Amino acid sequence: MGILIVDDSPDQQLLLKTILNKAGHQDLLIADSATSAYEHLGINTPRPSEHTHSVDLILMDFLMPGIDGVAATQHIKSLEILRDIPVIVVTAKTALGDLQAAFSAGAMDFITKPVNSVELLARVNSALMLKKEMDCRKTR
Repeated sequence: MGILIVDDSPDQQLLLKTILNKAGHQDLLIADSATSAYEHLGINTPRPSEHTHSVDLILMDFLMPGIDGVAATQHIKSLEILRDIPVIVVTAKTALGDLQAAFSAGAMDFITKPVNSVELLARVNSALMLKKEMDCRKTR
C-alpha cells in the first residue's frame, strides 16, 4: 500500500522514509510541498495520475512554505476521487487549536514531532487497515 510523505524538510522526509522502510513499507512517494503532492495525486491535471491509485495514506506536514498542510488537506478532501485517502498530520505544533484545525480540514489523525517510531507505525498501520477495509466495502 502506497504512502505519500509530504514534508518540506529533507531530514524529516528521510526519517519518516527510514522508519517506514524498516517496517516493510516500500511503496513510498516523497513530496516537498503541497504543490508537489498535488502532482503525485493528479490534482490540477486533465487526468488523474497513475500515482493517485497507488496512494493509500498521506503523511502531511502542518507547516510548509506556500500552501500549508491544513489547506492542502482541505483541498485533497474536497475532491471526491481522493476523499477516502486517510491523512495523518505530522507537526511540531501542539496547541489544541492546531489539532482542531487538522481534524476540521479532514485529517484522520495527528502525530507530533519529534516523531516516535512506535507511535508512527501504530497510526500508519491503523490507517492502512481502515483504508483497506473501506476499499473492500466499496468494491462490494
